Amino acid sequence: MNYHKVPEYYNPAVYIWLLTITAMVLLIIVIGGLTRLTESGLSMTDWRPILGIIPPLSKEDWIILFEMYKQTPEYKIVNKNMTIDNFKYIFWWEWFHRIFARSIGIVFLIPLIYFILKKQIKKSLYKKLLIVFVFGLIQAFVGWWMVKSGLTENPYVSPYRLTFHLLNALIIFSILLWISMDYKYTTNINFLSKPFNLDFYILLSIFLIFLTIASGGFMAGTNSGQSFNTFPLMNGKFIPDDYLIYDLGIYNFFENTVAINFNHRWLSIFVFFYILFVCFKFIKFDNRHIPRVLVYLIIFFLTLQVILGIVTLLSNVYLPIASMHQTNSVLLLSTLLISYHQFKIRKVKND
Repeated sequence: MNYHKVPEYYNPAVYIWLLTITAMVLLIIVIGGLTRLTESGLSMTDWRPILGIIPPLSKEDWIILFEMYKQTPEYKIVNKNMTIDNFKYIFWWEWFHRIFARSIGIVFLIPLIYFILKKQIKKSLYKKLLIVFVFGLIQAFVGWWMVKSGLTENPYVSPYRLTFHLLNALIIFSILLWISMDYKYTTNINFLSKPFNLDFYILLSIFLIFLTIASGGFMAGTNSGQSFNTFPLMNGKFIPDDYLIYDLGIYNFFENTVAINFNHRWLSIFVFFYILFVCFKFIKFDNRHIPRVLVYLIIFFLTLQVILGIVTLLSNVYLPIASMHQTNSVLLLSTLLISYHQFKIRKVKND
């Protein structure tokens, strides 16, 4: 099958819809990262899926919401000197985050119902989209479950729940991107079908990026990025003091800010050299299955990711740089997924 020949069932409207949802999920990941970086996630103290779309419309509404926020541990322990104007700033971030998330659900469901009624979606695609829908429901509940963890005694959301929320969003994005590529260019190539020697390297790269992003989730969830703002040494040492706290045991990797910071920065460096090795391997020995432009894009986003990560550390997690670092990680993941899909299709075609 020619990779560039679209299937008979292809409908441009369905393809644009799939790409739109995929792009919106990418944007919500970026918005979610900014919401975390601005520490806005706990500004809305209730979860109203329908009525929550209506923002405060009067001074009295703002006073009521601010009084509700004053009952939270975050206000009492962290932000007790916050003014109502400061509160409005973090409120609007979280409100926009939630509204945009709900808009994804609307853009997903309404066209889906239309395409089903018009019989313009194959059964196989419908099943895949059903999986996306289930992950979307999980994402909604996990989002509120995450916020609730910071509304009781602890003024911070659980880093475990935050990381799970982030990874679930990445899974949704990855599935949608794969579905979009598969819809236009092939017929149901399974993500894990027919493992070859070379595509294993790309698959492992994708897994390592997920692992690195997960460690970045714990960096954000525990504010570990602000614990050491030097690179490559931490407090003048390669392996810093208190890397292992005996009482924490295995939880050092998830709750010890020193260990989290160390692990994330050096896992990132390891992944950088591994993926760089894979790219040169494809350029030198197997440039038939992946276009060179994709390989060079991977190298570009990979290098940029390391640079942004180091600058984020050195700048004490300066918000614009930190947001670019988070966004670029998803762009790197996207390029790897597209490359993996290209490899799968071209390998099947050649075989």
